[in-house]
Amino acid sequence: MSNEFSRLIERKKAMLGIDQSTQASLRKIVPTIDAALPSITESFYAHMQSFPEARKVFSQLESLKPLQNKQISHWRAMFSQDLDEAYVRRALRIGEVHFTQKVAPYLYIAGYTYFQCELLGLISEKNRGDGDLSQTLTSLTRVISLDMDLAISVYTRAVWRSRTETVHL
Repeated sequence: MSNEFSRLIERKKAMLGIDQSTQASLRKIVPTIDAALPSITESFYAHMQSFPEARKVFSQLESLKPLQNKQISHWRAMFSQDLDEAYVRRALRIGEVHFTQKVAPYLYIAGYTYFQCELLGLISEKNRGDGDLSQTLTSLTRVISLDMDLAISVYTRAVWRSRTETVHL
């Protein structure tokens, strides 16, 4: 990883308050998230298809199953793997795909919000009475925010490039 790239990612994580304890907190809930991701993903796509603009995005696909599987893999990795260069590059690649497929940022944000709300509810219910619940929910929110920032930064950088301004992550 280039030093500049590494510094930018570490700065983003610092701004969001992501540290080793954040990731350790999330690793404790990975089994719960893993078990719920298939049903959350399925209900997410059903929900999004009730909106014409989202349905239009999905209409180009023969099947949603490969997309659902990729979605599950990404969310699983977000909480169980290090937020390192490989993760960041994967998140940026996903943002690029959404950008090239002309997925509007508001649809992207709606997707993150759907997953975040489902996961916060799930973890709150499963860990009621846990003294670390607040830390766990905060960690979940911080990492989802980082992932959303990385993905949506692709859109921002494209606009900046089109204006030939300096590009930042």
